[in-house]
Amino acid sequence: MMDMHVHFRNMITKEHQYHLNWSIELTDSLWFHIATYLTINDIHRLTRTCSRLHTLLTNNDFWSYLIRKQFGHAIWYRLIKNSSIFTDKNQISDSVNKVCRSKLIYLDLIKRKRIAFSEFNRFTLDTNRNYTTIIDPSSLNGSVLHIKDSLELCYTLHIETLFKDILPGKYDVIWRMKLDLPYMLGETEFFAVAEQINPGHIAYMRWTQDDFSSMYRCFYCDLTKTNLWFYQSIGYIEIHGDKPSNVYISMTNYDSIHAKYGVYLDYVELKHYLE
Repeated sequence: MMDMHVHFRNMITKEHQYHLNWSIELTDSLWFHIATYLTINDIHRLTRTCSRLHTLLTNNDFWSYLIRKQFGHAIWYRLIKNSSIFTDKNQISDSVNKVCRSKLIYLDLIKRKRIAFSEFNRFTLDTNRNYTTIIDPSSLNGSVLHIKDSLELCYTLHIETLFKDILPGKYDVIWRMKLDLPYMLGETEFFAVAEQINPGHIAYMRWTQDDFSSMYRCFYCDLTKTNLWFYQSIGYIEIHGDKPSNVYISMTNYDSIHAKYGVYLDYVELKHYLE
């Protein structure tokens, strides 16, 4: 009976020791695969568990693998294989010089690139009207930019903003907005371009009041009571080269006869165009 107890205890001990060696037993490729299901915080915690995982999960090969796995070959090739971005120490601050290049690029890729219209300091607004923000629980920041002209204010509408230091690549340009009425009179132009000497593809879309109405008809709703958000891509822009660039974005309504009444603007976003 004693021999059986000793044998069982030895089995438990060996099994326990085996489980303690999980970081050694698993191959690098398997750890790379596991990490694709983890959050950034989870990966950071793993790097603190042992020296092997710290070395494995803080090198360029690992973060390059994540970029290729999550964003595709085209983005990986543009930013990692065929690019010198973040190789110049002047491009990054001293506090992050020790962070591997691929990780810096990965962190930028997963960061949502949005500007909320409630952030007045991020936009240039025409001076023909008063702009206000109102509370809206369904918005990005809990409030939206509200344009509610009086009948005496009949001017063209122009709003512009700038995304700064965007990595090279292709990006969908997305506006989120809604109207009290299912249209905006006159022609409305949406425009976006990278601020480069020879910019790549430019995003441009022109809508009439009929185009706005057709969007609402897609929801089969009562047009007299409609108050729904548009999450609309106006096209994509492309940033050439291997250096970050600013991206200029604007919306203009040229109708100077009718007031702009009941226009709500939530945010504009750059979203990676996956190829």
